[in-house]
Amino acid sequence: MRKIILIGFALMLGTLIAPAQVPVEKPLELGKVESDKLTEASGIASSVPLKGCFWTHNDSGNKPEVFLINSKAELISTIKLKDVSNRDWEDIAEGIGPIKGKYYVYVGDIGDNGGIRNSIKIYRFPEPTTIPGKKTEITPDVLKLKYADDPKDAESLMIDPISRNIYILSKREKHIHLYKTKLDFKNGDHAVLEELIKLPYTWVTAGDISKDGHHIVIKTLTNVFYWHRADGESVEQAMARPARQLPYEVEKQGEGITITADNDGYVTISEGKNTPVYFYKWKF
Repeated sequence: MRKIILIGFALMLGTLIAPAQVPVEKPLELGKVESDKLTEASGIASSVPLKGCFWTHNDSGNKPEVFLINSKAELISTIKLKDVSNRDWEDIAEGIGPIKGKYYVYVGDIGDNGGIRNSIKIYRFPEPTTIPGKKTEITPDVLKLKYADDPKDAESLMIDPISRNIYILSKREKHIHLYKTKLDFKNGDHAVLEELIKLPYTWVTAGDISKDGHHIVIKTLTNVFYWHRADGESVEQAMARPARQLPYEVEKQGEGITITADNDGYVTISEGKNTPVYFYKWKF
């Protein structure tokens, strides 16, 4: 997202409810992203096989590259996605995929400020099990998606390991929409996003589901919200309940959130040069 939005406006629109807060410690700054390659971070995803590392990417109009950073926010690897473009990459997720026991990285080319795109895309590639070289290339699988209703601007991509679904949240309506599709797609597949429920939030810039599927977070420009998902419950059933609000120190243009691989908290990232990466430890 390139447009600068006034924080006061975001505060007014950020949520329509006042959830109770979950006790969380003050955030820890893991480090600052000092690489000039990553100046418009628009998403972040924690890695299971690469412990302590995170995947991220730039916003629209940049090169089709995914970056791996370590627990100090240092850039350690750049992966170019071949034969695709970065029309409007807005979020990234890590999770299960078509092969059991393997993890995959999902990149959401899902932004649409004007609500005019006929289709959006998700790019998927197998996650390396060891730190890749400083520069490498990979050809991702591509899933082309359409909404069941009208085109939407979206910045939140979530992978559910329990139902094996991909979830997308719209961004800017007064009441946003939650959509899903199956994650077991093949390269070149087309699918229609199923519309599920409306939620009383707006300007939602990121979301994540934990690796065990029981923790769900989304963030607006000014707030972070949380749901615990019970056994036997779908994501949409869990999110239909009122959320609990998590502490969040407003970033300049915070557009990324991920739950850590071991479920001990969540990490946020913002657009901008020398942007800090924050870790919030939660207690339940």
